Amino acid sequence: MSRSKKHEDRLSKEKQEKKPPYMSILFIVIVIAIFGAALYLIIGKSASLEPVNKDAIKMTITMAGFEPNKITAKAGQPVTINLINPDNSHHTDGGGKHNFILTSGLANLNVTVQPESQEVFTFTPTQKGEYHWYCDICCGGSENPNMHGTLIVV
Repeated sequence: MSRSKKHEDRLSKEKQEKKPPYMSILFIVIVIAIFGAALYLIIGKSASLEPVNKDAIKMTITMAGFEPNKITAKAGQPVTINLINPDNSHHTDGGGKHNFILTSGLANLNVTVQPESQEVFTFTPTQKGEYHWYCDICCGGSENPNMHGTLIVV
């Protein structure tokens, strides 16, 4: 084989081994776009829900539990709760839905709030005492200690 033929073969091989730099850049851009889209879907607008009823008790329910998880009320006086669910529908456990169940000793309450939405409800406790509410849709349901709250009626 002639020297020029070897030189041409080597140059041809080098060209094949070199990848254009724009392919690497394109790959990086695609990866960043995918991670950005996933982050947007996970976080979304979750923190932006303001209560629709400013006079109600603002209560937030997330995968971490109720906030506040303790409220005090007077017997015979109505209690209005603005239950806010900032979780989105992409949660694998319960589809982002939550509920507020309060059945012991009071009216039978079972209020479900959809992802990234809120529900306002009112009830009137009639007897003094301590009552417990819980979420039974996701996060281990009523067995999860974070998904509970306490109503103290004085």
